[in-house]
Amino acid sequence: MTSSWTLRPVDRADAEQVAAHGCYRDEDATRRPAYAAWVGPRIEAGHYVGWLAVKGDVVVGGAGAVLLDWGPTRANPGGQMARIVNVFTVQALRGRGMARELLQAVMRQCEALGVREFNLGATPQGRSLYRSLGFEDYQAEMRRRVG
Repeated sequence: MTSSWTLRPVDRADAEQVAAHGCYRDEDATRRPAYAAWVGPRIEAGHYVGWLAVKGDVVVGGAGAVLLDWGPTRANPGGQMARIVNVFTVQALRGRGMARELLQAVMRQCEALGVREFNLGATPQGRSLYRSLGFEDYQAEMRRRVG
């Protein structure tokens, strides 16, 4: 299958687009400006790695990773981890391999930077894609939120 889009890396000017992917639900709209303000400097500093799919002049998908200085562990002696975030494809182009291409580009870039551990939060719709890319279910985490 030939793709009808091209991929390009994100840059700081894409912060609002990245925020729109990360806060795509209507109820998340109020978070978009804060997310854009947060992610812009991280893109510029290299702490956020991302790729966008573009069709003509329109961004139709994206994926990224926040690089975390996690500290060395038994499984990851290098200590840096990538948290996959903001995976998004416009509805009309879903199921055509765009998310796979975007994720592969993000992971290749992270691996070139020495990252050897990736994690993510998966929606039910994304689980089969992530499994096909080597992700495994991991249920040992817990979460606490304040306020």
